[in-house]
Amino acid sequence: MPQGKQRTLQNIQSFIRKNRPRGLRSRLLRDLQKLRIVKEADVECAAYHHLRRYIGEDPKWRVFARKHVKRTGHYIDLLIFKNECPVIALELKWGQVNIEKKDRESLYKALTKLKVQKAYWLSLVCSEKKKKRLVKRGKENNVLHRIIVRLGIVGRDRDDYMQRRELFKSQMAIGRGHK
Repeated sequence: MPQGKQRTLQNIQSFIRKNRPRGLRSRLLRDLQKLRIVKEADVECAAYHHLRRYIGEDPKWRVFARKHVKRTGHYIDLLIFKNECPVIALELKWGQVNIEKKDRESLYKALTKLKVQKAYWLSLVCSEKKKKRLVKRGKENNVLHRIIVRLGIVGRDRDDYMQRRELFKSQMAIGRGHK
């Protein structure tokens, strides 16, 4: 981050939520297209990396991954702090378009018990699954957001992509280490 450029909560929320060329969505989509992400753990690592780079060296901001919060009894995939206060909670998923009960409960407790200002459920998907309408409960209005990053390729291109993806998963090649 250039000297003198301070990040605000609104900047970080906009980076996460908005679909703009240099935002989190576009960076994760680029990673997905380049096969840098093939499973949920990769989503967590990539999102952490992009958030840390965006925030920079500002000592007021911290990003923690897979943080267990005693107050809620849940692990939160990414938790962003301003000074010592948690302000944003992110639940990250792979291949899902609808929020499961467990994830929703975790984010709801982050909003109510941890008092974060915003909660995001972010998922990367390779398919064209249809999403159900997200019905928000009282305290979730304007603070709980669902973000879906779709690969956006179909047909033969998608089949080729999935085949290349398998090379980094179960059909992984054997390395050429020392004998």
